[in-house]
Amino acid sequence: MRNRRVLVIWLTILGVVLVAGLVLAGCGESSDTTSTTAGATATTAATPAEQVLIRMTTPVPAGDEFLDWAQEGLDRFEARTNGAYKVQIFPGGQLGPFPESFDAIRTGGIEAGLIPLAAFSGSVPEFGLVELPFLFNNAEANAYAMAGVQPLWDELSQAQGNQRTLGCMAVGTTNFFSAKKPLKTLDDIKGVIIGVDAPPVVGLVQALGGSGVVVDFTEDYSNLQKGVIDAKTNAPQYIQEAKLYEVAKYYTVFHGVGSLYAFTVNLDVFNKMPKDAQDALAEELSATAKDISDAYIKKFEELEPILTDQGVEYYYLPEAEREQWKALAYPGTLDALEKAGEVGASIKQITDEANAKFPYTAQ
Repeated sequence: MRNRRVLVIWLTILGVVLVAGLVLAGCGESSDTTSTTAGATATTAATPAEQVLIRMTTPVPAGDEFLDWAQEGLDRFEARTNGAYKVQIFPGGQLGPFPESFDAIRTGGIEAGLIPLAAFSGSVPEFGLVELPFLFNNAEANAYAMAGVQPLWDELSQAQGNQRTLGCMAVGTTNFFSAKKPLKTLDDIKGVIIGVDAPPVVGLVQALGGSGVVVDFTEDYSNLQKGVIDAKTNAPQYIQEAKLYEVAKYYTVFHGVGSLYAFTVNLDVFNKMPKDAQDALAEELSATAKDISDAYIKKFEELEPILTDQGVEYYYLPEAEREQWKALAYPGTLDALEKAGEVGASIKQITDEANAKFPYTAQ
């Protein structure tokens, strides 16, 4: 009996041990399953971490409608890659000083840009050709020409800037915005200090008898307020966004200088992308640039009554007067295009076609 009781006790203990082992094994399996599930969840949740972020620098200030228009195209690109890529705009020079942005994109310090290429004509002289005096009759001609300009700038960007230019957009024409008096005649311009955004525009001001000086457009407000400059070449949208109407009043519209922005992407970054992502980026940026060009034409018209209410006085230069101004400045434009060789000849052909389609009118 005693031996039987001992045997029963040992069998009971053994059973408990076996059950405990099974429970522990079950817990181990449950733990492993949880770990695997967590791993799968982590993999799914890690998609954003694996997402390639392309930082896009721009001097355009936060809140500018321009950036909303640009973002629409960038969102379409992200959707087409199923979230594998995201382009994030950093406005107002958040990633560094605007004058250094082209070189930063070239070296890969910044992946992409939404920038006015003419401002970097010191690095690539041909970029300045699109902002030569009286190259375009008006904003419509400027916008129409962008489809022809983009492949030229893309080739130059790759060769001299280690980046792709995937979309060129006309952001209106720049005209004279003055603080002290309206600039309606050549006599009005004599001796006036006029700030410009790019070196080629200095020639326009000088030809008309003024004193042209290249300035950082992000300092337009303080420069006009302090009298560092008497006037500035500006588009209406920037006058509105930067509240320049608080420090200047007279806007002379003569479409003297076209204004161009471009989407650029570091070449090494672009080349690392799969072909379908490259195609998606190129297509969306090109389409977005076209949309932005059209939007700026519409915005020019919409802003006139708004700026007028804010005290801005518009003056549309009569066609005869504009021809006098053009006669003084356009020979320099032709000379610069000729010196630029094949690129200059291409620009001349593109702009001649655009101007034939959209003649100047004083409105």
